[in-house]
Amino acid sequence: MDSIVDPVAAQTDPSAAPPEPSAALPEPSAAQADPTEALTERLLQAQLGAFELYALYLGERLGLYRALADDGPATSTELAARTGTVERYVREWLEHQAVSGWLIVDNVAAGPLDRRYTLPPEYIPVLVDQEDVRYAGYVGVDIVRSGRPLPQLVEAFRHGGAPPRQPWEPEGRAEFNRALFRNLLGNQWLPSIPAVDRRLRSSPPARVADLACGSGWSSIAMAVAYPEITVTGLDLDRDVIERANRNAGTEGVGDRVEFLVADATDPGLAGRFDLVTIFEALHDMPRPVEALSAARALLTSSGSVVIADERAEDEFAAPGTPRDRHNYGWSLVSCLPAVMGDPQTAATGAVLRPAAVRRFASAAGFGTVEILPIDTDFWWFYRLLP
Repeated sequence: MDSIVDPVAAQTDPSAAPPEPSAALPEPSAAQADPTEALTERLLQAQLGAFELYALYLGERLGLYRALADDGPATSTELAARTGTVERYVREWLEHQAVSGWLIVDNVAAGPLDRRYTLPPEYIPVLVDQEDVRYAGYVGVDIVRSGRPLPQLVEAFRHGGAPPRQPWEPEGRAEFNRALFRNLLGNQWLPSIPAVDRRLRSSPPARVADLACGSGWSSIAMAVAYPEITVTGLDLDRDVIERANRNAGTEGVGDRVEFLVADATDPGLAGRFDLVTIFEALHDMPRPVEALSAARALLTSSGSVVIADERAEDEFAAPGTPRDRHNYGWSLVSCLPAVMGDPQTAATGAVLRPAAVRRFASAAGFGTVEILPIDTDFWWFYRLLP
């Protein structure tokens, strides 16, 4: 799932979190006298939020936030020169960002070309610093990519099947979990699973299979944190595997991390791995029971599977929590359509509740399913044992 939930609250000191880029948008109150008017206001607020995400997309793709962070305040002419863009477009973007409260203007009474705009330093972790767990500049990319196939999704609703797979270009898929993996996976999350941590630190060196590894940051983070292990990342997307191999080389772990365009059912991989991981991918697999069966076949006799997936509520409720609203939103436009082209799909969607994970694991032959005490606002962690 292309996640836009905020991981900060569960992973960092709340006092260190930056302020919101704009004022919080109020939910309609049940006490309001006119429900029709309340819904109208809610739609207006949603529209304002959508425009902010489109502006975020432009700022991230064009390097406008980064230029303000790296080189300081700028007029529209200066920022356009720094980024190789057209001044009139940049001016409109700057004015929108200032009106929305994302940027500061030194003199609002100055002429349009004389106004100088500043990116507040508190916003840099959110909008610019991709190594910070609070980074969320990818959100605009996620939203724009999810919206592109909506006309085709309308037809899928009418006739079944799935919208065409989106091409890699123009911007690629956002690496929304990169900072989380680099900062937390090997430093907090895996060390908090004693049996797994011991095996990853012991001899002979452990072998790890990272299924649906994407661009490789989970595999790389494990290899960095545990310098004796070897990791094999598997994914069916050739584009992301090419990027993953480049990332591993850049990070200096290419000798212990390999990435393959391969299916986990490859018999040559069976029985080789002490740990199999599936991070935020099980719900995106059209046949989760088959995927878990394949994961079990990869394990050594003492191995286990660790899964992280959406932190859905235990039961359906309406109205629902913000977490379930978020998960259903992504499920509706992205996660469910992605698997509907398979005639044998389980059609899981992003709202993967713990009971469903237990059901899939049991059907795949696992005898034990543990929900691990890893505290995040966005994922449940599970450990599966044969």
